[in-house]
Amino acid sequence: NPQVSALRQGVDVLIGTPGRLRDFLDSGITNLRRCSYVVLDEADRMLDMGFEPQMRAILGQVRPDRQTLMFSATWPKEVRALARDFQKDAAFLNVGSMELSANHN
Repeated sequence: NPQVSALRQGVDVLIGTPGRLRDFLDSGITNLRRCSYVVLDEADRMLDMGFEPQMRAILGQVRPDRQTLMFSATWPKEVRALARDFQKDAAFLNVGSMELSANHN
């Protein structure tokens, strides 16, 4: 209830997991029509966990002239595909080696 109340009053910053955010959007508690800045942290991990449909649905509701930042420990082809789909004039910054991969153990 406190989250719903805060969202209905209006917020400047909204942080959430894809599933929880979709719950709020699908129920009409909030919308992202005025959202102008999106940050996807751990995009690779969200894809690994199967959240791509939710991520696409959420980003599809945000205004097209938004600024989008994506952070990822690795840069697999699925994350690159999301970047191509949801970022205009994308800039890529790499820190470390591109040969690194996440330890799945």
